[in-house]
Amino acid sequence: MFVFYFAFYFFCYLQTQDDGYSFQSVAVRAKSKGTVRLASSNSYVKPVVDTAYLSDPAVLVTLREGIKLGRELANSADWGEFKGEEVFPGPNVQTDDEIDEYIRNTLHTANALTGTCKMGTGADAVVCPDLRVRGVNGVRVCDSSVLPSIPGGQTGTPTVMVAERAADFIKNPLSAPTLAVVQNVVHHVEESDSTPAATVA
Repeated sequence: MFVFYFAFYFFCYLQTQDDGYSFQSVAVRAKSKGTVRLASSNSYVKPVVDTAYLSDPAVLVTLREGIKLGRELANSADWGEFKGEEVFPGPNVQTDDEIDEYIRNTLHTANALTGTCKMGTGADAVVCPDLRVRGVNGVRVCDSSVLPSIPGGQTGTPTVMVAERAADFIKNPLSAPTLAVVQNVVHHVEESDSTPAATVA
C-alpha cells in the first residue's frame, strides 16, 4: 500500500512539474556534538535529545560554502535545457547572513547518525573497544551508534564492519583489541578529522 501510494504521488508530481535538479549541502565531518540523556529511570519516558547542530561555528561556514559551491555548479552552461529558476535557497538569498539564516531554518540530519553510544577508553565512552556496554553484563552495542566520530560518508558499510567484529569478539573473546591498538587508532582518527569537509550531493 505504501509503495503504491508513493508511486502514485510521484507520478502526479511529475505531471505537474517542469524538469529540474537540486543540490544538497552536507557537512560530512561536522564538529558539532549533541547529547542524548535519560530523562527518567522509567523506560517509557522519552530521552532528552539535544542535537546542537551548529554549536561549532565551523559547521555553519562549511554549509554556507557548500551552498555557494552548489550555485557555481548550477551556473554551468552544461545543464542546458534542464536549468531553471533556483527554488532553494532562492534568488533573494545572497549575502552570507541571509544564507546563514536559511541554513538555521532548514537544517536537518543527513540520516547518518553516530556516536550516541560512543566506543572508546575514556570516561565518556559508553562501550568498551570490544563493544561491551560498560557496567552491564551480557550486552553489546553493534551499530553506528558506537562510532566515536562521523565517517566521511554513509554509515551502512561501517555498521556492517562493526557487526562483523562483534560477531568475531563473541565467537573468539581473545580476538578483542588491546588498549594500545585502540589508542593508536583513535589518535589517527582525531588527526585526520581536524578540518570539517563540505560535499554537495
